[in-house]
Amino acid sequence: MQNPNNVTTQAFDGLVLEISIELGISDKRVYELLSKDNPYPKLWRMLTPLGRIEPARLRLIQADFNARCSRILDRDLTPSTPATLHRELSEAVNSVLEKAPKSQQKKEITEAIAELNKRLEMCEE
Repeated sequence: MQNPNNVTTQAFDGLVLEISIELGISDKRVYELLSKDNPYPKLWRMLTPLGRIEPARLRLIQADFNARCSRILDRDLTPSTPATLHRELSEAVNSVLEKAPKSQQKKEITEAIAELNKRLEMCEE
């Protein structure tokens, strides 16, 4: 698990202009949303005690979040290929073997997990 700020930074890296066009806001505003106004870490700050106090309610949010992500990802037309899967897994393993900085290892492992999840979804179809 990564720092919520790092997750959003990685996810939006190189896509700010496209996101700003999609949302109809300036790229400056997108950068603001990803920094001081970033809702992702704020949400996690609230969800952590919710999960300790009432786990069933956190599971409700988890189920809704997963359903929303699935709805978006189901439109993903780029299937996982064996070559892509191999590359992502190799990069993750190599980052660990080469003792890359922890941030780089996390990035590579996260990308490998995303590709594995994509492949898993294809197997379930």
